[in-house]
Amino acid sequence: MRLTGMATGMDIDQIVKDLMRAERMPLNKIVKKQSTLEWKMEDYREINLKLRTFSDSIFDTMMRSSVMKKRTVQSSNSDLITATASSNIGNTSFSISKVERLATSATNRSQGSIGTDITTTSTLSDIVKDDTKWESGGIRNERISLDAGETELSLKAKPKNSNDVVVKVNGKTMEVVSSVDGELKDNQVLVDADGNMTFKALSNKATVDVTYASDKAEKSFSYTAPAEGAKPKATFNVGVKNINDVVIRTKDGTVESTEYKVDEKTGQITFNDGSEPKEDITIEYKQKYTSAGVDTVNASGETVHARFLFTDSQSLDSVMKSFNDSNAGVNMFFDDHTGQISVTRKETGVYNTEPNGKEMTFFGSFMTETLKLDGDETAGSNAKFTVNGLETERRTNTFTISGMTVTLKDTFTEGKAVTLNASTDVDSVVDTVKEFVKQYNELLEHVNGKLTETRNRDFDPLTEEERDGLSDKEAERWEEKARAGHLRNDPLLRGSFDQMRQVLYQPVNTGTDTEFTHLSAIGITTSSDYMSRGKLEINEDKLRAAIEKDPDGVFDLFNADGETSGEQGIARRLRNSISTTVDSISKTAGGAGYAQNHQFAIGRELNDIDKRIKTFEMRLEQKEKRYWAQFTAMEAAVQRANNQGDMLMSQLMGNG
Repeated sequence: MRLTGMATGMDIDQIVKDLMRAERMPLNKIVKKQSTLEWKMEDYREINLKLRTFSDSIFDTMMRSSVMKKRTVQSSNSDLITATASSNIGNTSFSISKVERLATSATNRSQGSIGTDITTTSTLSDIVKDDTKWESGGIRNERISLDAGETELSLKAKPKNSNDVVVKVNGKTMEVVSSVDGELKDNQVLVDADGNMTFKALSNKATVDVTYASDKAEKSFSYTAPAEGAKPKATFNVGVKNINDVVIRTKDGTVESTEYKVDEKTGQITFNDGSEPKEDITIEYKQKYTSAGVDTVNASGETVHARFLFTDSQSLDSVMKSFNDSNAGVNMFFDDHTGQISVTRKETGVYNTEPNGKEMTFFGSFMTETLKLDGDETAGSNAKFTVNGLETERRTNTFTISGMTVTLKDTFTEGKAVTLNASTDVDSVVDTVKEFVKQYNELLEHVNGKLTETRNRDFDPLTEEERDGLSDKEAERWEEKARAGHLRNDPLLRGSFDQMRQVLYQPVNTGTDTEFTHLSAIGITTSSDYMSRGKLEINEDKLRAAIEKDPDGVFDLFNADGETSGEQGIARRLRNSISTTVDSISKTAGGAGYAQNHQFAIGRELNDIDKRIKTFEMRLEQKEKRYWAQFTAMEAAVQRANNQGDMLMSQLMGNG
């Protein structure tokens, strides 16, 4: 804060501000040029964004055969059969004279209720109450890496038997065997009584997940000394429910069972006061468990294994989820009305080609006795039909014949033949071309608007001081006029878009026998209105006729590929031209590959302006200090003169 003008009575603060306003005028011009360049850069980048969007749209529509050669299929009876066609099928037809049967899935169901008052949330201990149905042991889970070429791994504990070992390699369940004649198969693993596993050598590194039952499971806890004044840790949880035969060990021996209490249902162990462990402990325990599984056959004729170990604390819902999520390809559900389990193959059709071979084979007493899935299987069936006089079968009701995807919806006999006619989806292709022309015209309109926009030279960018003197609406209207016209007759844009127009009009040598070598041949021409500045127009009737006559020729007109520009389709040429334009604009205004200011022209100008502004501001700061020093000196001189005058006046008046 300065107190000025005490001696002179002058408003020095305002005088300095006025002087600095005059001094700042050259700087304001530089700042306004900076704003102008930033607006110009933003306009360029907006155009580049529109160009990239248009180029991506061309690739996703005009250059895809699935879009430009889209086929539609007309069914003479869509209640019985429907179909779709790929883009390369051509105009063809099929006649299905009879559908003798539809494909169905194999199904198994419980032979009677598995129990009263059973729900999906019931635990297995509620379902299997006979202790003789359960095995006792500890369920362990291990994940081991198997290197390429490595064939042997070892488990940390001995498994109780090979039936209680589930091995997955990269998520695929292996067949566990305790002995083998000859070489192991790709889907087999040999597990001996000591927990040593032998695989067939793999070509790549694999992740092996093993779930198995040993004599006991265990969980270790590290001792942590309590903080001063705190109680030692007394409660531990093994993380599983329904445990039994708990033994707690330290490095020196076994902890007496009188020193702790076990909540078998929750798996929580609590030590008595004063008996809390003062070293690391290992808690050993057992669980009730059972093994279960199912084998199916896949489309390649290979057996797919699904094996599980379930504890008595798990719910029926978790059991069903395990089967449903497995790669065996089955759906299991429980009907609480009948109390029965149903297991159905996810795929329809016949996969097991052996005589009387089942599609699903269940393993374990839990599956065959508890869930009662030991009855006769309701066999699946292949769809059986006659197409163009040929009787054939498929495993599914939706299948592909020579590029046509057919869906059988119901059976019918001869005399109700269904005809499927594939033809070009003219409406869809026309819509695609119309959208291409629309997007091109919108892009052209935007750029032409920038090239012809009037420059309002009476409206410069506003400085902060000027903006403060206007309302928000006034400043907004002023800036709108000031931003206009900075790309008027821009040579970069004009040249680039002239080149884009040329690639549309040049003939295309597709190398095929087609009459469509120009856009005009399919009804797309340049507007005769000069003011539209090169916009395209469509004769829809002519376009539709061209697509109906030669859809491949229309596709090649846009997408033909060749070494020279004349051999390339219009869409390819246009994308190449757009790519060149985008790169040129990026070199001028920044963009992909030109992110830093020093990498593009306008950015370098802005860097130079920033340096000039900083230098000018330093000079202004120095000049303002000099003005203040001069006025302060003037104030001091005037004050001294006033003091001298007062002194003389005092002396004269005193002598009088």
